[in-house]
Amino acid sequence: MMSQDQQIHVHKAIILELTMRTLERDKKHLDQLKTNFAFTAWIDEELKKLHRDLRDVNRTLGMQGFKVLEGTKKIDEYFIAYSIKTKGNDEERRYSVVALRNKVNEEVKKRLGLDYREI
Repeated sequence: MMSQDQQIHVHKAIILELTMRTLERDKKHLDQLKTNFAFTAWIDEELKKLHRDLRDVNRTLGMQGFKVLEGTKKIDEYFIAYSIKTKGNDEERRYSVVALRNKVNEEVKKRLGLDYREI
């Protein structure tokens, strides 16, 4: 059984990974913009920060014997499951796709310096 602190770290790892994927995907569409250089530079810098933050969260989880597996299992169009490996035990956490999307949007807003909600 995971403690609340461990659950927070697992959730943060999932959100950081999804945010990285989102920015990498969005970066491919910047060529159409006249000021694409500035946006590309910002995304590259944020990807470095996200990678560093994700590494730190994964290191913290690893020291506690936890690992969030990247491979996810889509349950249906509304829910997705993440597997978490623990010492001697594996757990599966289910998340709402909509809630994850909202949280990733809030993470991007936070990194842009815009007003955001802590969800």
